[in-house]
Amino acid sequence: MSSPIVAPAAYPPPEIWWLILKFATWSETSFHVDYHPFQHIQELQETVQSLQHESLRLQTCHSLMGVSRSFRDLTAEFMYKDVRIYDAQGLERLFSALTRSAREDGPHNYGSYIRRLELPRRRTIMEPQSEFLRLPTHPIPCDPETIRLADILHHCPNLEILVRPCLRLDAQNIILWAGLVGKTFDGSLPHLKRLDWHESQLDGRFYGTSHIECLREIVARSPSLRYLFLSSDRPNPLENLTLPSSLHTIRLDGSYFHSPHTRKCLLKSRHRSDAPNLRNMVLHTMLPTPLLDFLAAIGQLHVLELAFAPQMVFSSNKMQRLISRCPKLEELVYYLGAPEISPLVDFQCDTVRRVRLKLNPDEWNPCRSVVRGQVEVLVGPSFPALEEIILHDRARWFLRKDSGSEFLRRLQRRGCAVNYEDGSPVVPPT
Repeated sequence: MSSPIVAPAAYPPPEIWWLILKFATWSETSFHVDYHPFQHIQELQETVQSLQHESLRLQTCHSLMGVSRSFRDLTAEFMYKDVRIYDAQGLERLFSALTRSAREDGPHNYGSYIRRLELPRRRTIMEPQSEFLRLPTHPIPCDPETIRLADILHHCPNLEILVRPCLRLDAQNIILWAGLVGKTFDGSLPHLKRLDWHESQLDGRFYGTSHIECLREIVARSPSLRYLFLSSDRPNPLENLTLPSSLHTIRLDGSYFHSPHTRKCLLKSRHRSDAPNLRNMVLHTMLPTPLLDFLAAIGQLHVLELAFAPQMVFSSNKMQRLISRCPKLEELVYYLGAPEISPLVDFQCDTVRRVRLKLNPDEWNPCRSVVRGQVEVLVGPSFPALEEIILHDRARWFLRKDSGSEFLRRLQRRGCAVNYEDGSPVVPPT
């Protein structure tokens, strides 16, 4: 007896449509929540092409959600995975959609799909109608009926990345953020793993302590926080923050205006024995004394990355002040010559065993004297325990330079392995 013929399905199953829609709404946004060496900050990655791609992606999502109810349900996950708010109108539309979906869609509402939230969105292209430099007076009065950041976060139970970029100098962004931080956040962010928080002197001028209190509450109510990026002009932005034990990476940037009245950094935690488990630090500039004291209190840093900074020099004294606070430091990460690192004088770091060097002539092409000086730092007595150099040089540019080949030979003669980032060994030309 022959088996019955099964008619083909009229439409692909939802799992196939899910894969198709995922491909059609692909996003270039990074969702990394852990440390990766040489990770660019967002504004350096944004281009006209990337902004156009994001605009096209959103248009595609809107079109697909209007096809049918099943398409709307499948596309909502990709539509709301990465949310960026530009202005008050966008904030109102988002809040309206979240509250309506929470009321009608149950546990699979739009807010449950949000993994990354950025507000207010940093505009890279100035609009002609922007109220540029027409700054409001301070303190800024807040409408009691306006939408607060706490109201938005309440609808994002699965939020993993929260980004507060540096505000642009226009009245719209400044007033928008004034309303957002006008209410204390008293909820919980159990899944928040990364917080990027950018601020400047304007925040203290327009918002007083409400902006700082907002940061403090978010950190205190994020027990799973693993990556904290603070870009601040305050000399001690970590003051009175309750850092969770889950925190593994901290990134610091800012001008750090020095003041004789600057207080020391107070290391706080939920319990006295529950200190943050910091292992990685990324620095954009040298730290002031309060933050150096914070490093000494932690005392367990394993990886130190000096972010891309052409024309910056870390003198022997600066390196000693920094490394002496890191008794367990094992790995040093930086662009070759950006910043320049001076040899350690009357001081040796006998814990560093690995150095990662980034070389990319499209971003930075140091002159021969700079390369020669940086070679001497690594082959000299500054790092006697150095065992491995990892080159992040996809174009194999450094090996084609005479100074690079000689550098590799000198390292290998002292027993130091030299590998590329994929693990393959570097073989200098004969």
